[in-house]
Amino acid sequence: MAENTNMDGAIEKLFDRLITVIGDEARLFETFLELLEQQQQALISNDGEVLRSVTEQLHHVVTGSQELERERAEVINQLRPLRGAGEDLTITTICDMADVGRSTHLRSLRETILSLYSKIEETRMRNGLLVEQSVEQIRHTLEMIGRIPTGRGIYQKQGNVAREYAPLGINRRV
Repeated sequence: MAENTNMDGAIEKLFDRLITVIGDEARLFETFLELLEQQQQALISNDGEVLRSVTEQLHHVVTGSQELERERAEVINQLRPLRGAGEDLTITTICDMADVGRSTHLRSLRETILSLYSKIEETRMRNGLLVEQSVEQIRHTLEMIGRIPTGRGIYQKQGNVAREYAPLGINRRV
């Protein structure tokens, strides 16, 4: 009987560790979202210095997230054999394994992370569109700068005269 109590204590510690790791992940996702919003403002205001700084901070957050993900996977792997759970151990299965208090906490963290993930994806997509728009504007500007009128006219099908442009020889690859 004492062995079963020790086993339950070990499982409770694993659930507590899992709750801590997932809570840390949620806080990291909040930081990631805040940085993406700062990145968006830097893209809108065309502030390269802030953009570089935020991008570097995002890199550190991603690295931290990878470490937390490894730790979460380790805890889940330790939970798997203790309760005889199958290979596919989902958060729902884990919540069903935990006591009511821990289960409620895990479900709450799950909802928080899903909400943050949705906001992160939306902001990331918006930032991508801003970058694409910026690249298109740069391309258009280079195209405009790279063409100078030659002073000669070209006859078109309808008899209209169009201006002929000569390239300036600028490398327009972005």
